[in-house]
Amino acid sequence: MGEHTEEMAKTWGIAREPQDKLALASHEKAIAGQKAGFFDDLIVPVADMSRDGFPRSDTSLERLAKLQPAFDRTSGKGTITAGNSSPLTDGAAGLWVATGTGVKRLPGAIPRARLVDWEIAAVDIFKEGLLMAPAYAIPRMLARNNLRYADIALWEIHEAFSAQVLCNVAALESASFRREKAGVDFDPGNVPFERLNPHGGSVALGHPFGATGARILSQAVKELATMPNGSRAVVSICADGGLGTVALLQAE
Repeated sequence: MGEHTEEMAKTWGIAREPQDKLALASHEKAIAGQKAGFFDDLIVPVADMSRDGFPRSDTSLERLAKLQPAFDRTSGKGTITAGNSSPLTDGAAGLWVATGTGVKRLPGAIPRARLVDWEIAAVDIFKEGLLMAPAYAIPRMLARNNLRYADIALWEIHEAFSAQVLCNVAALESASFRREKAGVDFDPGNVPFERLNPHGGSVALGHPFGATGARILSQAVKELATMPNGSRAVVSICADGGLGTVALLQAE
């Protein structure tokens, strides 16, 4: 995945510095979330562990800039490092998903968000970047709901690599990509970066395979619960094999 993402970064002209800046922001927001207690009721303590250990309060752009490329080590053009990639870690996550009828069978359960719509996309990895499928799925889902990017109050995007996020955002904002690749002749505007992963993402929190999707969804639902009713969130997961799964949530 790292080697494919290096190719994506070169295709989309994503330099090293913006990748490191996104990684630093992820750590800073995750640390701030920990200090504010945001994660306290999202984490079940195991033994003496009660918080994620990967977010780093001591990192900086200077430290990140000193790290060597992890995948493209020979061309002199590699940009993906251990610092701007998601670390592999152990973890598990779960959440309740129910219909209206199902909720009535759970005494005291209060729905916090509604699943409005979803989209799954896949790309031919011999012709397209391995982790670019979300850029196909998001415009299709939003066009179907007549929504622009600015209508989304919260963006929770899996940070497999900083470069992967930045490549997908570049594609989302490209009229030719939306029209020719995603098949959407609709201008949704620009992605509001200030609404992206407000309590950190996978670069800081880690990427336990099989658990990341539920972790991101549960985090998004908690964030939505603090917003006015009707606020919307887009949750986006890229996956090995060229898959992308996105969901549109709404605060209840």
